[in-house]
Amino acid sequence: MVMEDKALSLFCVIVNFGEGSKVLKAAKELGVTGGTFLLGKGTVKNSILNLLGLDEVRKEILLMVIEESMEEKLNEHLTKKFHMDKPNHGITFSIPINHLAILNGHEYISKQKLRGADDMKYEAIFTIVNKGLSDDVVEAAQSAGSTGGTVIHGRGAGSHDTAKLFNIEIEPEKDIVLILSETDKTEAIVNAIKDKLNIEEPGKGVIFVVDVNRTFGLYRK
Repeated sequence: MVMEDKALSLFCVIVNFGEGSKVLKAAKELGVTGGTFLLGKGTVKNSILNLLGLDEVRKEILLMVIEESMEEKLNEHLTKKFHMDKPNHGITFSIPINHLAILNGHEYISKQKLRGADDMKYEAIFTIVNKGLSDDVVEAAQSAGSTGGTVIHGRGAGSHDTAKLFNIEIEPEKDIVLILSETDKTEAIVNAIKDKLNIEEPGKGVIFVVDVNRTFGLYRK
């Protein structure tokens, strides 16, 4: 099923470790269906903390796909609830999504196709699947002309991704595969991944594509 074109964004939130689930819960109050967490670390320039070995602060990066029209409302909601207008309380930013393959079982049309233009040389394809399936993603992508990808590990937080053990929610780990693709190969790569991993089925995964302004270190075979 192809839905009408909607402007979509990748909404990113960076908070201290342990706060991510609270942020996602607040986002769901506005209708966000789920997200993916990445773990990172920040650095604090403080000589006393450095001496104590506490200069590295663990962070959670929460990635959520939302409609662009929600950006301002979601940002205001999170800022008010978590005081993100104050130092060290968190960071939010959003990135326009060029093509979202699957969101809640629906297929969206590529913006490149809609505007009839091909002005980007490269695009970044992100595929989020259950842990252990990254090799299948890369294999499918290579069959459609990709030269490789980078695997990032995270954990899911969507309605289809949680299981319960003794009434405690267990969030399974996720593989995020980043592939830089020449624009004219993107559609074939996305379709190959979708077909191989049955991503049309709910809970199987998400694929989205964002524009890349410039790249270095990529070489054609």
